[in-house]
Amino acid sequence: MHTCRIGIRMTQNTIVGDLTSLGLTKNEAKAYHSLVRLGRSSARVIAEDSGIPRSKVYETLGLLEKRGIIKKVSGSDPTLFDPAPVDAALDHLEEKVKSSATSARKMLRGLQSLRGTEAKEFAWAVQGMEQVIMGLRTAIENAQEYVFIASASPILLSHLRGAFSAAKSRGVKIELFTTSLGSKEVPGLDHYLQVTIAMPSKDLLIESFKEIFQAPALSTEEWEPTRMLIMNVDGRESIGVFLPGDESSQPWALHIRSRLVVLIQWQVVKTVISSVEAIIQNRMS
Repeated sequence: MHTCRIGIRMTQNTIVGDLTSLGLTKNEAKAYHSLVRLGRSSARVIAEDSGIPRSKVYETLGLLEKRGIIKKVSGSDPTLFDPAPVDAALDHLEEKVKSSATSARKMLRGLQSLRGTEAKEFAWAVQGMEQVIMGLRTAIENAQEYVFIASASPILLSHLRGAFSAAKSRGVKIELFTTSLGSKEVPGLDHYLQVTIAMPSKDLLIESFKEIFQAPALSTEEWEPTRMLIMNVDGRESIGVFLPGDESSQPWALHIRSRLVVLIQWQVVKTVISSVEAIIQNRMS
């Protein structure tokens, strides 16, 4: 019974969190969740079920009524409330969020254009998953010709499907250079981009780094490049993403805008990925 109560509480917290992301306050989200679960109810029952203070529940229900996702039952005493159907209510909230985002984007772009051209940084770093993903998404949105990505573990790309889809519709070439194991990490990704399996080769870079690549104790689990992703955008910007080996650290990314550095960096990382694939193939043979 105790485990069941914990499960219900966790589910409620998840739903409330999702509803607040659609623009509801925490109390509004709690009230709507309770009303959907209970059906037609009075303010007192909703307050008891949701945990909203009695002094706040009528104000909260009034705001939900103004939003159009609940309604009063006419002639009822005490006053009863009905929830709008879930699909209709969520579609309505989602449209409101989209409309607000469109309006804000238009206004902020206008403000941004008033700043004029600013000097571009040569290199900068960001830390934290949201900052890393935002940097990758922005780079993809600015791509004009191609986006090349190299990673032995491309799971991070699952957050970028929308950006890939928009870039593909603009005619941008998108290619992922990965290992045979890495290609299976994000099912359906080949709908948005071309997946190329790195093939072991004997080029100059491998010869130069053979002491590293041929180390007998080398393993894919221990090798840092398996937790790294690099993105090459139009040959003018590269983003190196470094994922921590445990949850105690934050991912971080290094952005570089220099065609020469991007070219050298890209060739080195492709060589490293090829060497990881060589290790995988040797283990499977």
